[in-house]
Amino acid sequence: VIYFTGGNSFFLIDQLRKTGTDELLKKELAKGKLMIGESAGAIICAPSIQYIEQMDEKPKDYSQEDDAGLDLIDFYVLPHYLTAPFKKVTETIMTEFSDLNLCPINNHQGIVIDGEGSKVICKD
Repeated sequence: VIYFTGGNSFFLIDQLRKTGTDELLKKELAKGKLMIGESAGAIICAPSIQYIEQMDEKPKDYSQEDDAGLDLIDFYVLPHYLTAPFKKVTETIMTEFSDLNLCPINNHQGIVIDGEGSKVICKD
């Protein structure tokens, strides 16, 4: 199992791309490894992470020329939806990026993705 925790999405994608871990990750996933991404670890799976800049500030030493994500999924995870301290910023992102296929989840939900598609699951 490959596990990515939360943190700053821009820092995480920058480090993955700088080190070549992004390509290694894709190779391992193609071989059947399981990946778990929490918060930033889920955000980086999208085609782009530009939509999350209101939540995660770009580090001053961000070295990427674009905001491409890993492009592992065809939607955009919006974690911490309507939960403190992210209530206002997640509402803003939902409004400003309504053209994206956003998948908002709160801190009690997760997204399971398999060969059949994806589904949101909830912890009661």
